[in-house]
Amino acid sequence: MHDKANWPNDFNARWNYISYFPERTTQVPLLDADTKLGASGMSVDKAWTYTVGSDNVKIAVIDSGIQWENPDLVNKVALNSAELKGDKRPQTAAGAECGGTGALAGYDCNGDGSFTVADYRDDPRFAGVVAGEPCFTDGDRKKPGADRIKGDINRNCILDPGDIIAFPGFSDGVDDDANGYTDDIAGWDFFKNDNDPYDDTRFGHGTGEAEDSSAEANNGDGDPGVCPGCRFIPLRVGDSFIGDANDFGKAVVYATDNGAKVVQEALGTLDQTLFSKAAIDYAYSKNVIVVASMADENSRHHNMPGTANHTLTVHTVRYNEQKPESSNTYVAYDMCSNYGGHLSMSISGTSCSSEATGRASGIAGLVYSMAEKKGLTLTAEEVIQLFKMNADDIDVAESRMPSPAYYYSHAGFDQRFGYGRANAARMMQAIDSGMIPPEVDVVSPEWFEPIHADRTSGPIAVMGRVSALRAKSYDFKVQWAPGVQPEEADYKDLVAPLTNIPAATVSGGAAQLAQFDPRQIDTAHTRDPDSPHGENDRSISIRVHAVAHYDGGDVHGEARRVVAITNEKNGLDADLLPGFPMNLGASLEGSVKLADIDGDGQRDIVVPDSSGRLHVFSMKSGKPTEVAGFPYLTHRIDGINPDLSTEPTVPSYLAAPAYKAGAQGGIDPMLAREAVMAAAAIGDLNGDGKPEIVLTSWPGSIYVLDATGKDLPGWPKRLPLVPSCPLDTSKPMPASCMDTFHGFARGTYSAPVLVDLTKDGKPEIVISAFDGNLYAYKTDGSMLEGYPVALKSPRSDRPSRIMATPTAVDLNGDGIPELVSGSNQQIGGGGGAGPVFAVDGRGNNAPGGPYLPNWPIAMTSVKLYPVIAEGIVASQAAADLDGDGVAEIVIQGNGAPPIAVKADPGPQAGFEEPPNRLPKRTDETGAETYGFQSMSNFGSQTKADTNDVMLPLFSQPSVGDMDQDGVPDLIVSGGSLTLAGSLAGGGQRAERSQQLIAIWSGKTGAMLPGAPIVVEDYTFLLNHAVADVSGDGYPEVITGTGGYFVHAADGCGNEAPGFPKFTNGWVASTAAVGDVDGDKALEVVVGTREGYLFAWHTKGKSDGAIEWESFHHDNANTGNYLNKLDQGGGKASTPLICAAADGDASGKLDAGGGCGCRTASSTSEGSNLGLASAAALAALLVGRRRRAARVAA
Repeated sequence: MHDKANWPNDFNARWNYISYFPERTTQVPLLDADTKLGASGMSVDKAWTYTVGSDNVKIAVIDSGIQWENPDLVNKVALNSAELKGDKRPQTAAGAECGGTGALAGYDCNGDGSFTVADYRDDPRFAGVVAGEPCFTDGDRKKPGADRIKGDINRNCILDPGDIIAFPGFSDGVDDDANGYTDDIAGWDFFKNDNDPYDDTRFGHGTGEAEDSSAEANNGDGDPGVCPGCRFIPLRVGDSFIGDANDFGKAVVYATDNGAKVVQEALGTLDQTLFSKAAIDYAYSKNVIVVASMADENSRHHNMPGTANHTLTVHTVRYNEQKPESSNTYVAYDMCSNYGGHLSMSISGTSCSSEATGRASGIAGLVYSMAEKKGLTLTAEEVIQLFKMNADDIDVAESRMPSPAYYYSHAGFDQRFGYGRANAARMMQAIDSGMIPPEVDVVSPEWFEPIHADRTSGPIAVMGRVSALRAKSYDFKVQWAPGVQPEEADYKDLVAPLTNIPAATVSGGAAQLAQFDPRQIDTAHTRDPDSPHGENDRSISIRVHAVAHYDGGDVHGEARRVVAITNEKNGLDADLLPGFPMNLGASLEGSVKLADIDGDGQRDIVVPDSSGRLHVFSMKSGKPTEVAGFPYLTHRIDGINPDLSTEPTVPSYLAAPAYKAGAQGGIDPMLAREAVMAAAAIGDLNGDGKPEIVLTSWPGSIYVLDATGKDLPGWPKRLPLVPSCPLDTSKPMPASCMDTFHGFARGTYSAPVLVDLTKDGKPEIVISAFDGNLYAYKTDGSMLEGYPVALKSPRSDRPSRIMATPTAVDLNGDGIPELVSGSNQQIGGGGGAGPVFAVDGRGNNAPGGPYLPNWPIAMTSVKLYPVIAEGIVASQAAADLDGDGVAEIVIQGNGAPPIAVKADPGPQAGFEEPPNRLPKRTDETGAETYGFQSMSNFGSQTKADTNDVMLPLFSQPSVGDMDQDGVPDLIVSGGSLTLAGSLAGGGQRAERSQQLIAIWSGKTGAMLPGAPIVVEDYTFLLNHAVADVSGDGYPEVITGTGGYFVHAADGCGNEAPGFPKFTNGWVASTAAVGDVDGDKALEVVVGTREGYLFAWHTKGKSDGAIEWESFHHDNANTGNYLNKLDQGGGKASTPLICAAADGDASGKLDAGGGCGCRTASSTSEGSNLGLASAAALAALLVGRRRRAARVAA
């Protein structure tokens, strides 16, 4: 391909495809690592000399759906001929039967050897113009073009598979192929549960993914995908790349049962369920590879669903300068990509892990195509091994120099680059020569399992499988070494290596491969450069390495697993309660609540998991024991629920092969239950003196149950269905639907809020929903009069979902609490702001309408991601900052200064902050002003780099009197402006970036002396518990991160004794504090996304300072600091005074208690630097292809 004469007419020698270097304009020499590799890209061009892909190889693109009109993809969609039988087959221009042989008989009208939408082009039913009915040339359907052809049902000016789906009589309600999916003509929409995977919001991510792997070549348009000869199946699982793992799981099952060879998923699911993991295992067992995104935050946190067994995880490496021709390396770490011990491969690209997923899936398509050409049936593990064992090792010597310009790498595996850069040509050569690597699979321990030696009963088994059925014989060894990226010399055998094993023998399986005693493991090693806070100090790497012996030589295979060991050698965690950590098997995004459920006078642990189970654990016996009647189970998910009467419009997939087989060789449908990702609410709803529990699920069900786990009468309820808006404008528009102009969906992320809206002494149940409404239900399940209330800002043309949990607080003094909530609506150019509403507690029945005067207000909030970071996603907090008895509303957006506004915020001018703000203070000139000090004004004793700006990001605010001066303070977490810069991508190493927790004084508006507090990773979607866990009378901020630790730091920046706590997981929920074991002391309980529940003793007292006990303040989830808790109450006798600054200047938080302090103002005011920082953040992120629409609408 170095010769342009060999190029396709749409190929421009992409730097990441080629097997040589592009013409360079710089005199700076290439790095030695690049010179040794000899190419800028993945040698896809050489791979094409073996195959450009097979029509029989299908890639399932699981994403946001497809924009049907894309010219590079319209002929690449795999049409299901088994659903297009009889009269639904294409016809010749004369209306006759088409030609073709074999499976194509009657389908291949144009004689190109494939069945595509092009075969319908001359069909008289589809050809010919419909006069007076123009098609539209834009995705928003505002720009009319020429009159449409008859077959252009969706009126996008091109004949596409969506037209075949919509053509009258083609989707006839008959499952012609009896595969369990009626009328699956061209993929499926598991987000809306219908047969049209159209990207109705025009987000474009799924379309870009399909282009990366499967775009057509030699058509004079765009660029060819890596496997231009492959076909793809569009499977929609969300309106972006963020969604529910259960929808992903359904799509994986469909792909596996319907002939896909590759699952391409550039997703970040909000959960990881038993069902999603089972679906991945099912695909693996059927020889289908799952290519998974590492995600894009330059972080080590474990992206879901990729952090599971049997996935090939990928991210990007790139050139280091602005253009390929001016660069001196092509294996620079792409700053927007994630890293970690579970990374498999680096893929050449500039658009983060999404592009990596698409390109790698295309390479996988080439692998299966080449195997088909050679008459081989490859297993998924063999494909994974072909990737890893044929990679270009990234070993940059300059990365190991002092003050390196490049991220660390060494020979072999490393956490920033995995096994290296994919080499497609070498993979083709291996298949061509028959040198297939051995299969090496490890399934246990789990990825990142936290192993506590004093909590295990004996050795830990290493479970997995090794085989080499194609070879003559094989050897293998099982080894371990400390750290996440050990040097080769550091590995030690766990068991004597085995050699010359007959090829017919499969090792492992039900029998263990080896075992290790965690009490004897010494994890000590030199701290790796990417773990400055000790994130990997307790990590060890376990690897199984095999060698297959062929007549032509040896071929290697390898599988790894990273776990963390806590033992006497590195320091036991003496504060863990007996029986913890507990592995619940599914991710724990829903925050823990602590309440006496069983009536024994002791708080129980109430925790939902993403597999639809609500657990209630009692510690009365001294160890966690499930209370009778629990776990409670949510309904089975749409499509897998046998009770069709509850959702008659949702099809059933239970006739599909995987579900029919069940647990024996398929998928147990009982695993597929509605995910719970929000905290439960607990309170006495019916006045019987006993607690009820209210639960919401992501798909939009509300469950109300008593203390024995039984449903209350009238429950559960389901939120209304939200279909796609009809493309045919002649059809009636539903009351709520989703398209480019309506960001609605069915479901909720809201924690239920219990609040008395009728003054009868009994609370109603309030939730926000993805259809843009606030709902209020009575205890009997009926809707409260005046509800639902739609949240629609007049400043936004596009109504949208609500992610925030409402805050309940009386703002107008009528004794009925108002409901304060943000919305995902985007305001202003580029969606740089979002609205916050204050809804009268009487809802639509309020005399002046549902909104209080001067509400909604708009607040700067940069759109960073869809769903979780657009508009105002954060749940707001209420607290009285000026002592007048009326709460102020604390509002947090993304990348902008937080504000606290009065009940009447006053008239807002443009995007200026509302005039009625607090706290009242004087600036550095002595002038009176209002609001919190600038985000660049750090406390005098912070350990953060002060030449930076703190930006609230991805989290939610809490309030609490941190300095015990009688006024609650604001706690907000996020990152630094330098961190935001690193998220913009690029090949230059970020010199500094910080994740931070800011604490602003509610009295002075200044950051407390120890703030912002440095933490090691993001604090996604959580707010912060606030309680004294050090025993000194002064509260700590208790919060977990994606980087393995749970912190408890006071206003001076010092950690409580025994903190930070290590989890080896991603904490994305709010910790709960309370006495669960009856010792009058506080415990801290929190879960991780890996499914582990932790509980620790602390030095705090149950009658001490408890300011914010759990998610959204209290067990009713009101978010209202004025609501009295049923624990705590203690106050320090004097305000906190910070001692002289000490500790590790590097920013690592020191263990060691609280201190007392007198808060002082920061040294400088900083004027409008906060807003300028938000603008800079928006500019930095505007070009990120991964987290934006990847094709033009």
